[in-house]
Amino acid sequence: MNKVLLALAGCGVLFAGSALAGSYAGTCTNAPKAQWMTEAAAQAKIAAVGFTVKKIKTTRVGNCFEAYVTDKDGTKFELFLDPTTANVVHAQ
Repeated sequence: MNKVLLALAGCGVLFAGSALAGSYAGTCTNAPKAQWMTEAAAQAKIAAVGFTVKKIKTTRVGNCFEAYVTDKDGTKFELFLDPTTANVVHAQ
Protein backbone atom coordinates (compact mmCIF):
# COMPACT_ATOMS: atom_id res chain seq x y z
CA MET A 1 0.00 0.00 0.00
CA ASN A 2 2.89 2.38 0.71
CA LYS A 3 4.02 2.08 -2.92
CA VAL A 4 0.53 3.00 -4.09
CA LEU A 5 0.36 6.06 -1.85
CA LEU A 6 3.84 7.10 -2.97
CA ALA A 7 2.70 6.74 -6.58
CA LEU A 8 -0.32 8.95 -5.86
CA ALA A 9 1.88 11.64 -4.33
CA GLY A 10 4.45 11.35 -7.11
CA CYS A 11 1.82 11.83 -9.79
CA GLY A 12 0.41 15.01 -8.28
CA VAL A 13 -2.44 13.40 -6.38
CA LEU A 14 -2.17 14.60 -2.79
CA PHE A 15 -2.76 12.10 0.00
CA ALA A 16 -3.59 13.96 3.20
CA GLY A 17 -5.25 11.23 5.26
CA SER A 18 -4.41 7.82 6.60
CA ALA A 19 -5.66 4.34 5.89
CA LEU A 20 -8.23 3.58 8.56
CA ALA A 21 -11.18 1.23 8.75
CA GLY A 22 -14.65 2.70 8.40
CA SER A 23 -16.09 5.61 6.47
CA TYR A 24 -14.52 9.03 6.21
CA ALA A 25 -16.43 11.56 8.30
CA GLY A 26 -14.38 14.62 7.32
CA THR A 27 -14.98 17.35 4.78
CA CYS A 28 -13.24 17.29 1.41
CA THR A 29 -14.09 20.85 0.36
CA ASN A 30 -16.17 23.86 1.29
CA ALA A 31 -16.22 25.13 -2.29
CA PRO A 32 -19.62 25.64 -3.94
CA LYS A 33 -20.72 22.87 -6.30
CA ALA A 34 -20.37 25.27 -9.24
CA GLN A 35 -16.59 24.98 -8.74
CA TRP A 36 -16.53 21.17 -8.67
CA MET A 37 -15.22 19.12 -11.57
CA THR A 38 -17.47 16.43 -12.96
CA GLU A 39 -17.29 12.89 -11.62
CA ALA A 40 -16.07 11.84 -15.08
CA ALA A 41 -13.18 14.34 -14.93
CA ALA A 42 -12.20 13.13 -11.45
CA GLN A 43 -12.39 9.52 -12.67
CA ALA A 44 -10.09 10.35 -15.60
CA LYS A 45 -7.53 11.98 -13.28
CA ILE A 46 -7.45 8.94 -10.97
CA ALA A 47 -7.23 6.57 -13.95
CA ALA A 48 -4.31 8.61 -15.32
CA VAL A 49 -2.19 7.65 -12.28
CA GLY A 50 -2.80 3.95 -12.83
CA PHE A 51 -5.98 3.04 -10.99
CA THR A 52 -8.97 1.23 -12.44
CA VAL A 53 -12.06 3.05 -11.22
CA LYS A 54 -14.91 0.65 -10.45
CA LYS A 55 -17.36 3.30 -9.21
CA ILE A 56 -17.35 6.99 -8.33
CA LYS A 57 -20.11 8.90 -6.56
CA THR A 58 -20.77 12.03 -4.55
CA THR A 59 -21.01 11.49 -0.79
CA ARG A 60 -24.10 12.64 1.06
CA VAL A 61 -22.01 14.41 3.71
CA GLY A 62 -18.53 15.89 3.59
CA ASN A 63 -18.62 17.24 0.04
CA CYS A 64 -16.46 14.45 -1.39
CA PHE A 65 -16.26 12.23 -4.40
CA GLU A 66 -15.96 8.63 -3.21
CA ALA A 67 -14.13 6.35 -5.64
CA TYR A 68 -13.80 2.58 -5.47
CA VAL A 69 -10.59 1.68 -7.29
CA THR A 70 -8.07 -1.09 -7.81
CA ASP A 71 -4.37 -0.75 -8.50
CA LYS A 72 -2.39 -2.69 -11.11
CA ASP A 73 -1.97 -5.58 -8.63
CA GLY A 74 -5.71 -5.82 -7.99
CA THR A 75 -5.57 -4.26 -4.50
CA LYS A 76 -8.83 -2.49 -3.72
CA PHE A 77 -8.99 1.03 -2.27
CA GLU A 78 -11.73 3.44 -1.35
CA LEU A 79 -10.63 7.01 -2.06
CA PHE A 80 -12.29 10.18 -0.84
CA LEU A 81 -11.49 12.99 -3.25
CA ASP A 82 -11.69 16.77 -3.14
CA PRO A 83 -14.19 17.38 -5.95
CA THR A 84 -12.51 20.63 -7.01
CA THR A 85 -9.11 19.00 -7.68
CA ALA A 86 -9.56 15.19 -7.45
CA ASN A 87 -6.79 15.17 -4.84
CA VAL A 88 -7.06 12.30 -2.36
CA VAL A 89 -8.16 13.54 1.06
CA HIS A 90 -8.53 10.09 2.64
CA ALA A 91 -7.88 6.52 1.53
CA GLN A 92 -8.79 3.17 3.00
